[in-house]
Amino acid sequence: MRSVKPGARSRGRRRAAPPPGAGLRERKKAATLRRITTAALELFQARGFDATTTRAIARRAGIAEGTLFNYFPAKEDIALYFFELEVEHAIATVQGTPRLRSAPLDEKLFALIEAQLGYLAPYERFIGAAVVQAITPGSRLGPANIKAHAAWVRYLGFVQDLFEEAARKKQIAPVGWWAPQAYWVYYMTVVLFWLHDDSPGKQQTLAFLDRSLKAGVAILRRR
Repeated sequence: MRSVKPGARSRGRRRAAPPPGAGLRERKKAATLRRITTAALELFQARGFDATTTRAIARRAGIAEGTLFNYFPAKEDIALYFFELEVEHAIATVQGTPRLRSAPLDEKLFALIEAQLGYLAPYERFIGAAVVQAITPGSRLGPANIKAHAAWVRYLGFVQDLFEEAARKKQIAPVGWWAPQAYWVYYMTVVLFWLHDDSPGKQQTLAFLDRSLKAGVAILRRR
């Protein structure tokens, strides 16, 4: 497996909101993008990913199917866009929380994953289907997809930055390229645990997350 370049960002990402000072056309495009994404996620959750068609998404969004294709070539691209937004939301949460600037690594990783799970929570049924899709050979949601890979690189690049910052602060011993890769396996384990957690407020997931992160960072500290 290849090392993830720290701070790597995917290119050509659609904006979830128009930039400050955007004109009417940009605002309309952003509004249409939001309607498409919201409609798709509602249908993915209610009907299931496989049963949802682009025609149904367009109808729910109040646009022509041809207009939808101007934004997304296929429904898988809408799902990938949602996961891009999830990654950006989680990263922004960690970067934008003042108390986390001096927090230890386990707290930053806890906040990162908690933000992701909170973002995914309204669409739990869809997330379960997406995980299955992602590990299916040839799937457009799998790592072979350029957009999926770009989001993965962006996410693990940020995680690698967190590891390197913790090493500079002597919170952990220096780690190599394998650390973000191992973290990714851990994160997918957490998501699977979360999907099957029926405890109130997913408290079992949060407890597992807290204990396992503290134990993992303690191991890295002793290396």
